[in-house]
Amino acid sequence: MNNPKISVIVAIYNVGKYLRKCIDSIVEQDYKNLEIILVDDCSSDGSGEICDEYLRRDERIKVIHRTTNGRQSAVRNDGLDSMTGEYIIFVDGDDWLAKDCVSYLLKVIKYNDADFGINLSNFTTRDMKQNKIIPVIQQWTPEEATARLLYPKIPIGAWNKIYKREFLEQNHLRFKPLFTAEGFRFITDASQRAQRISVGNRKVYYYRLNNSESATTKYDIRQSLEAIKASEDIKKDLVIKTKLVLEAADHQIWTNHFWNIRQIVALHNKKEYMSDYKRSIKYLRKNAIKNAIVEEKISAKIKSLLCGVCPNLIARLINYKIRNELKNDLTN
Repeated sequence: MNNPKISVIVAIYNVGKYLRKCIDSIVEQDYKNLEIILVDDCSSDGSGEICDEYLRRDERIKVIHRTTNGRQSAVRNDGLDSMTGEYIIFVDGDDWLAKDCVSYLLKVIKYNDADFGINLSNFTTRDMKQNKIIPVIQQWTPEEATARLLYPKIPIGAWNKIYKREFLEQNHLRFKPLFTAEGFRFITDASQRAQRISVGNRKVYYYRLNNSESATTKYDIRQSLEAIKASEDIKKDLVIKTKLVLEAADHQIWTNHFWNIRQIVALHNKKEYMSDYKRSIKYLRKNAIKNAIVEEKISAKIKSLLCGVCPNLIARLINYKIRNELKNDLTN
């Protein structure tokens, strides 16, 4: 099909401040054969009313109002259950798209009639410059894609990617009901089951870093604890169990244990989460050398070793750096 319908599923929760920009960027795509599914997860800030406003404007728009809060997993699954497009793209409600985002991602996935298309880079509110050199579209093996996602060496959200509907349905792929890392689990499940994976590297998705209400800008111990469990479950359920993928899975588990230390240090609640704190410290120290070996950059190898020796100090330094970056982001 030369002009396939593409379903764009937008996950929405209390992003009224940014939502119009998001929806406008989808409505104004240069590719017009769209089904735009807006899923409101019980927002209390008027986001649902904004969705209804756009429903009256554009016949391509569908609106789903959830009656119970389901977080990203349930929201995206609702979108998947109601889609009719041949391809699917996910967008977060506080992000927005370049005018040619859909047409570019369609070009990526159709490059080799792929099941799953990945785009390696995106604009952020910290970096609005297009890549100087845009490589030709590539083809990756499932092993290579899974390892790169697990390390991770590329953006790990479900967004800025494109999926063939037939592939998702044949493999019964849906988002698992996790507190966090649901997108990470979904894309690694997808990468292992795809027969063909195509890869682009032109920025067409704008990822917002300056939403102070986003889960990615807040410390919450539940996030890191769930991320540890999710990464352990990903390793346990691996379909591809080569040395490369297993090393990448171990690296992801190690990274989430360090994130857990960072969260506990930032929230000053070591006493409350002492058992989790001790478990993560033990894991970091036991696996620091192993983790350093698989790192490519010298700086990353040194960081891994230092985390094994003085994890609290490194956690504080990185938290300080991230806090300053967030302050700068919030001024943009």
